[in-house]
Amino acid sequence: MANSDEIQAARRALGRQLAELRKAAGHTQHGFARLVQYGRSSVANTETGHQHPDRAFWVRCDTTLQTKGLLAAEYDRIADLDRRQRRLSVMQAVEQTSRPMTLSPTSPDAPCADDTTVLWEHEDSIDARRLALKSAADDDARLAYLESEVRQAICDNERLTPALLTARMRPLRAYVDQLMAGRQHPPQRARLYTAAAHLSGLLAALALDLGAFRLAHAYAAEAFDLADAAKEPDTQAWARATQSLIAFYTGDYHDALAYAQDGLRRAGTSPHRIRLTINGQARALARLGDRYGVDSAVDRAFAMLSDYPPVTQVSTSLALGPYCQARTAANAATAYLALDRTAHVNNHLSIAIAAFDSAGLRGPQALSRLDLATAHLHVDDPDPEQAATLVMEALTLTADQRFESVHQRARQFLAIARPFARHPRLRQVADLLAERTQVAIATPPALPSPS
Repeated sequence: MANSDEIQAARRALGRQLAELRKAAGHTQHGFARLVQYGRSSVANTETGHQHPDRAFWVRCDTTLQTKGLLAAEYDRIADLDRRQRRLSVMQAVEQTSRPMTLSPTSPDAPCADDTTVLWEHEDSIDARRLALKSAADDDARLAYLESEVRQAICDNERLTPALLTARMRPLRAYVDQLMAGRQHPPQRARLYTAAAHLSGLLAALALDLGAFRLAHAYAAEAFDLADAAKEPDTQAWARATQSLIAFYTGDYHDALAYAQDGLRRAGTSPHRIRLTINGQARALARLGDRYGVDSAVDRAFAMLSDYPPVTQVSTSLALGPYCQARTAANAATAYLALDRTAHVNNHLSIAIAAFDSAGLRGPQALSRLDLATAHLHVDDPDPEQAATLVMEALTLTADQRFESVHQRARQFLAIARPFARHPRLRQVADLLAERTQVAIATPPALPSPS
């Protein structure tokens, strides 16, 4: 019978085999992770034996590498060895705890002087149960810490620079892998997968902000897989909203719409319906030219918003609860801008900009100003001076932060402003944006390590 060390050795060997097959097929870890829809860190940790994914992972690897079930078969063999080893351990523990305990005739616990054997449990078995209970309590404490850290990080998104927040998440991502390798009770396991899904979703959004699109896609796919493993429809809907966001900014508008619609199917009465509808559906439909669909999505989003008590605080971009009015209005403005419906843009931005300025959220402040600037060029009497001033404000607000969404929207503004290219203020905008882009290329952002 294999012992735990032999099982661990077999798992490491399986990881090395995966690495060899992947390299032989010409895949990088990044590219392979995207193909199997797992995070790059999961692939790297599996290849080094630090992570032990479930059978679904190995089936996907076999399919991608065309290995005819080789890896899944080895996984099944190791899993069978592990089950047998656990069964043997349980039987040994039962045998140990069922042995009679011998008491001395002079022991105060002895029922009588001439009866030295009674069927009590051994003290070691009681201690083992106490340790198991303590382990469960320790797991609760670890999970509560993880959940709290992830929630705080989601709140800090847009308040801290993406690079700084990403660096703060590195040790937390390694901590998640450490917990994943442990054994928790089923409810605790579900909590762990849910917190891990939120963390991967946040890392996906940060990678997007830093212009690391492939990494963003990989993290977002990992977030959904974790939510799916947790069997939490609410978290699945949240992860789909994040995938929709990334698809939108990478220009995959049909994918953005598909992710949003699938998220809505899973959401039920979840507050994520608002984000999926306004940030996912409405903006993607606008890019696809569906005017009726945008009107319908915007109306539904504001109707859903009315189901919740009004709040004064601006919700986070990756909100774990409902979107606030300002977020909903800002997204509606972006959708209507793509359809060249300037009056709707101005109405919604008057609400959004005031709220974002009050909250001091530089990313949303910049994005809303960029939308307003573009709207100034769509009117019958365009005002390039005022438009350029708003764009300069947007770029100044985010001078010490890297937001790919801001740079992307600024480039879109300049494309629309080509008829006014000789305007001095617009030349200033173009020069500043080019300077920012060169700085970003020269100093690529630090991203999470696979460990």
